[in-house]
Amino acid sequence: MKGSRRRFASRAMRGFALIEALVAVLLFAVGIVALLRVLGTAIKDAGDVEYRAVAATLADGTIGRMWVDRPNWNTYAVVDDPVPELPNGLQTVTVAGNVVTIAIRWQPPGAADERVHTVAATLVTN
Repeated sequence: MKGSRRRFASRAMRGFALIEALVAVLLFAVGIVALLRVLGTAIKDAGDVEYRAVAATLADGTIGRMWVDRPNWNTYAVVDDPVPELPNGLQTVTVAGNVVTIAIRWQPPGAADERVHTVAATLVTN
C-alpha cells in the first residue's frame, strides 16, 4: 500500500514543477513590462520638464531685458514670434501699462496638444 501511495503522489507531482516554472516566468514577464512602461513615462516627463525649463528661462530673460530697457517697453510686444529653442515654439508678449504678460507655446514631438508657459510681471519705474 505504501508503494502505491508513493507512486500515485509522484504521478500527481510530475507536472507541478513545470507549472511552477511557467507561473514564475509569467510573473517575471509582467514585472518587466510594468517596469518598461514606468521608464517610458519617466522619459516622456523628463522631456516635458526640460521644455518647460527652457520656456521659463526665455520668459525670465525677456522680462530682464525689459526691466533694463524701461523707456522702450512697448517695442517688446510681439505676437507669435518664433522660438527656435523649442519645438514649434511661439512667443507672445503683451504690454498693458506696466504689466507684462509673456506666453510661450510649444508642441513636443509626438504630443497631440501644445503646452503653454505664461508669466505675468509688474514692472515698476523709478
